[in-house]
Amino acid sequence: MPASKFIAAHRLKALVLPLLILALWLLVSARVWVNPLLLPSPRQVLTTSWELLHTRDYWEGLGISLARTLTGFFIATALGAVIGIGLGASRWANRIVGPSFHAFRQIAPFAWIPLISAWFGGGDITKVAFITVAALPAVIFTTIDGVQNLQPEHKELARSLEISRWRYITQVVTPSALPDIFTGLQLALVVAWLATVGAEYFLQIGPGVTFYLHEGRSLARMDMVIFGIANVGVFGFLLTWLLTRVERRLLRWRPTQATAAGV
Repeated sequence: MPASKFIAAHRLKALVLPLLILALWLLVSARVWVNPLLLPSPRQVLTTSWELLHTRDYWEGLGISLARTLTGFFIATALGAVIGIGLGASRWANRIVGPSFHAFRQIAPFAWIPLISAWFGGGDITKVAFITVAALPAVIFTTIDGVQNLQPEHKELARSLEISRWRYITQVVTPSALPDIFTGLQLALVVAWLATVGAEYFLQIGPGVTFYLHEGRSLARMDMVIFGIANVGVFGFLLTWLLTRVERRLLRWRPTQATAAGV
């Protein structure tokens, strides 16, 4: 089967479950098997979604949420990459500091909320700090793995050329660890987006992607709640997809599995 037809068939299969859920939802709504106040019809949800998408408040709130997510994500990326490369490249540092970071990873992110709230209050700084703390471990530990998985021949070549420590880190270690770092970035971005939702929901209520979850719950408007849930899923998917595209562009030099296998 040609590759294009295989990809098309694969994508069609991926639509089977969503279409089945939609068909079941339509059936349940048409037969009124569930109270419409608890499960509104797809048509009602679409109508509400269309109305909200045409409001200025929606786009402003979405922009605020994305800004929080990306700010926390970039801070976590910068800190995590530096810490991870440092711990991965230095056995001495890893032995001393590594166990503390492994203990840090075991702490649930939401356990930090009382402490972060006490330090920073309840504004945007608190939310960004929480997002950073939540996303940081994923970057640190995948970076450590990437550095420690450096090919032995690369290490030997660096020793034979007697390059400086700085050049060894920037020109040998970091490029080799990039695939693992991007794996951590994928996970960190997912965690950052979920942390944004959690921070907006459990900390001070204000503009953001979860506003319609709060508003829908308080008004008993499940159509608004479903709209909010859909927003969380759609934009979480789009953020991950965009990072995947960036990874593919930056790592074009990396051979595919088929090329590596000599196919």
